[in-house]
Amino acid sequence: MGRGNRHGVIFKSEEDYCFFLRILKEIQDRNPFVLHAICLMTNHFHLELTTKSNPIWKIMQQLMNYYARTFNQRHGYQGHLFDGRYVSCLIEDERYFLEVSRYIHLNPVKAMMVREPIEYKYSSYGVFVSGKDGLPRGKAGGMIAEAVDTTRILSAFRNDPREQYRMFVEGKISHAEQEMLIMKDVKENESWLPW
Repeated sequence: MGRGNRHGVIFKSEEDYCFFLRILKEIQDRNPFVLHAICLMTNHFHLELTTKSNPIWKIMQQLMNYYARTFNQRHGYQGHLFDGRYVSCLIEDERYFLEVSRYIHLNPVKAMMVREPIEYKYSSYGVFVSGKDGLPRGKAGGMIAEAVDTTRILSAFRNDPREQYRMFVEGKISHAEQEMLIMKDVKENESWLPW
């Protein structure tokens, strides 16, 4: 997760979101990693990824440095865009892996930006429930669909994995305890949500 400095905005326009996604894809092509889930909020972003040969610090350093430099140039800003380095946690079991994806996909709902996670266009959730072709979400949606690999998460569900994942994310089953653990791991609290 990367956060805006002083809770500040890191995405001001569709162009910013698309530029971030383009950089992410370029880095993914040069330094292969599997992107399992993504959500770009106005003042922070979440990525769930598995690195291959390169360490995560190298991927995140390239992404955040290049994006911050260009964002500042584009908007006439100076100084730090991000609040220090990224925050990461190692995911060692499959249940927690699924919980992190649910947490990421529910982030815009929790922030009251949308009522349903499918409504948020800067998230990979639509790729999971609708497939890569079922996203009438404009340029950003297409870029997310191209970068995300749903295989590992959807393989955890048997019959009709897309519908089962939708039920897992949107279901009425409380996941408050898991959410608190994830928030602790990524050092996030309610104050980071863009109200």
